Amino acid sequence: MPLIDSFLVDHTIMKAPSVRLAKVMQTPKGDEIEVWDLRIKKPNTTMMPEKGIHTFEHYFAGFMREHLNVKGVVEIIDISPMGCKTGFYMSLIGVADGEKVKAAFLASMQDILALDDNAVVPASNPLQCGSCNLHSVVEAKAIAKEVVDGGVVVTNSKDIALDPKKLENL
Repeated sequence: MPLIDSFLVDHTIMKAPSVRLAKVMQTPKGDEIEVWDLRIKKPNTTMMPEKGIHTFEHYFAGFMREHLNVKGVVEIIDISPMGCKTGFYMSLIGVADGEKVKAAFLASMQDILALDDNAVVPASNPLQCGSCNLHSVVEAKAIAKEVVDGGVVVTNSKDIALDPKKLENL
């Protein structure tokens, strides 16, 4: 089985919070698709809590679109949580700049922090959400605060490339 892109970077030296262009692909028609790693937690240290990550996802996807989408230039396809609960992957059509992604990330955190603790989570009902009772605005705000307090860096994949020799002794 070939290694996926995420397995080609050394998670022990990965910084968080950070944004990183993880992969670039082209569609058959020539459109560029970028996949971004939006890291919130340092891998293998802590994880985002279940309710918080779920609520965060509901808000984050919309706020990032508000701050990053430019019609006909950059359009976010999807923002999804990582299985390791340390960040999100963002797929988009177009070419985004790391500093702009960072700015949109931080602006989205400010939007989440501005929410009322009792805000009704968008689409948190049985018709639109598969776990509609698994939400916490307070936990989502704590995640956003951690990002703001930690400061976001732009990471280059080359700087954290995995040395295959490190795998030999595992």
